[in-house]
Amino acid sequence: MIDNLNLKILRIRFFTEQHIRMKYWIGAVLRNRFLYVAESVYVNETMSLRRIIETLPLSEEHFMFRQLQEGFPKGFLFDCSDLPYDGSGFVLRPNTIYCFSLILIGKLITYQASFLEAISRMINDGFGHPMVSLELVDVTEGDLCVLPDLILKENRFETLELVFKTPVSLMHLPKGKGSGFQNKLNNFPSFYQFMRSLMYRVVTLGILYSDGISFENRKEMDEWIEEYIAPSMKAVLLQANLCYEKRYSTPKVGETSVYSMAGYTGRLIFGKVHSDYLPLLSALSPLGVGSDVNYGLGTFRVSYRSGY
Repeated sequence: MIDNLNLKILRIRFFTEQHIRMKYWIGAVLRNRFLYVAESVYVNETMSLRRIIETLPLSEEHFMFRQLQEGFPKGFLFDCSDLPYDGSGFVLRPNTIYCFSLILIGKLITYQASFLEAISRMINDGFGHPMVSLELVDVTEGDLCVLPDLILKENRFETLELVFKTPVSLMHLPKGKGSGFQNKLNNFPSFYQFMRSLMYRVVTLGILYSDGISFENRKEMDEWIEEYIAPSMKAVLLQANLCYEKRYSTPKVGETSVYSMAGYTGRLIFGKVHSDYLPLLSALSPLGVGSDVNYGLGTFRVSYRSGY
């Protein structure tokens, strides 16, 4: 049901010649600085890179248009999980090489040159208060990643280790007396909820940034996702070591409050995971999962072994 949703991963290395300390989540700094610069990078005479990023690529007749017009997943994200964070912000030390990744999704891969131009300008402008310019070391271009077939074939099961490298939020805590079952799970990230969030994310990205989605309506899409993730309910939690953590964005101009984000970091081990999920999870891990992915949250990694 999902074809031509390819990913491109670019690894960016940089360093600073001066000490930089900020009290904000570095993923938010990357996102906000990048979008600021993207306003001045033009892909043609009239269209800026930021405008392309923030223009919903659906017609008003599409069954997902009304849901996504107030906000939709963007066709790029940063993996900042290898950058420093100390609980209240981050510190970049002089003459130390740091690395983050830019992930481009589907049709936005065609704008790779413009993204790299914006990255170069962002690095040159730098971070901090006052601003400290950074030095770009290099950009390493990975191979084009193609998603595997979303078909469940063999009825085999494996043990899966799931690591949340940056805070992952799969559900929102109920504000009132929620009647749904998910509202009674104490926010715990079950494997079923993980698969459900991930598949809705990848299907939505496929609708936005590829030409290979064949769903005719929302009901057909929901039924396909539910059928595909049904085996995830058989998974058994073997071990959990999680920590609930908060991150804070940079303040908007003229405002004193900041946007806060939260989720779980740590490790989960599940047994009885359908073996056909494993290559899919490996391929999808660059996309992230859950809330605030474009702020650098939702980064996960997987490994697996035969067993329980």
